[in-house]
Amino acid sequence: MPEPIQIHPKSAVSSTAGALRIVLLYAVFSGLWILLSDRAVGFLVHDPVAMTVLSILKGWVFVAVTATMLFVMVKRLVERTANREARLNALIHTIPDLVWLKDPKGVYLGCNRAFERFFGAREIEIVGKTDYDFVDKALADFFRDQDQKAIDAGTTRENEERVTLAETGQEVVLETLKTPMYDGHGVLIGVLGIGRDITEHTRLVSERARLETQLQQAQKMELVGRFAGGVAHDYNNMLGVILANADLALYGKPLEYPERKHLEEILRAARHSAELTRQLLAFARQQPVDPRMLDLNQSITELQAVLERLVGSEVQLRWSLAPGLGKVLMDPTQLDQVLTNLLVNARDAVSGVGQIEVATSNRTLTLTDCAALVDAQPGDHVCLTISDSGCGMAPDLVARIFEPFFTTKGEGRGTGLGLAMVHGVVKQNRGIILVESEPGRGTCFQVLLPRAEAPTS
Repeated sequence: MPEPIQIHPKSAVSSTAGALRIVLLYAVFSGLWILLSDRAVGFLVHDPVAMTVLSILKGWVFVAVTATMLFVMVKRLVERTANREARLNALIHTIPDLVWLKDPKGVYLGCNRAFERFFGAREIEIVGKTDYDFVDKALADFFRDQDQKAIDAGTTRENEERVTLAETGQEVVLETLKTPMYDGHGVLIGVLGIGRDITEHTRLVSERARLETQLQQAQKMELVGRFAGGVAHDYNNMLGVILANADLALYGKPLEYPERKHLEEILRAARHSAELTRQLLAFARQQPVDPRMLDLNQSITELQAVLERLVGSEVQLRWSLAPGLGKVLMDPTQLDQVLTNLLVNARDAVSGVGQIEVATSNRTLTLTDCAALVDAQPGDHVCLTISDSGCGMAPDLVARIFEPFFTTKGEGRGTGLGLAMVHGVVKQNRGIILVESEPGRGTCFQVLLPRAEAPTS
């Protein structure tokens, strides 16, 4: 931690050292002049009248010589002081950080140009005033409190201050150092403040933390996907054995065969398990696909009747399909799975009378957009949005909804694989999926898929 600023005794008297030299030189010169000049006049002139005239002339010469000497010496001293002050002012005013000096009572003694932007006033208008003349009382009280803490501590104190520059209206974050200043005798003479704009640094630190969190989430999902894919393959092999043996046991058996219903129950359970396996493979992006050029609006229209029956009559289903929508390259079956799972999830979230909206739109992602989104690529996309007026979710739940087997539904109401499958399908098609949700405010899913064809006219 930097030490408090104290004016060194040598520095305190440096400004008077030159003056003392001038006084001593003047005293020596004056004494020698008086002593030697009187003796010279008495030795050279014996006439009283001539001696008087010569003494008067001697006095005027003395005045002229000493005045010239004082002028030269004082001028040199003032120039050195002015040059030193000019260099110090140039240094302070060219520093990009905000620099200011207050007396112990908070009255401004000086500031640099960077600080002028804060108050939107020139230094000459700031000196002699306090913070209360430029900012609201709460902020001025805060500044005064920080000054006092530095004075009480007797050392430099560091803190962050979020302020608005009066000159531009821009809100910035300042890392502020406030240091008490003392004279050569240890008497407090003021508080020196230096404020560095760390707005961009703060933003970059926050952005880095967010990207690290997203990367960890992506790595976790990748690991879970690999694990799910491996489990699904092994599970699928065992299901194949169960299905084959159940079919063989059922082959040729009459309808009245007493064990037939048990074998049929085994087949139904095995086929249901096979569907779960298929969803796991979709999440792990390991199932074979047959991508085709699709018009999202057309595909949704063809499924509209089925989706309305799936949602039910209590929930109002609204359609907002944008004209001139671009096409995407995607397996039709995968698109059906995405639509079905997202709508079922929305329907369950509404749980009664409510509203679900299905919308499509064209959207272009910029480099700035992609910086905030994991796996996103800049360019034209087709956006499928499904929003509901349901119960919504807390942030900790939103962070986990794409994990396999994680579900917010009650026991027996969900496998926890629907959204995991949607996530896998979207990633497999080089797209991204965004979720916005708040408790009591519903949920909005946005699926962005790369556009494979320009929008139609």
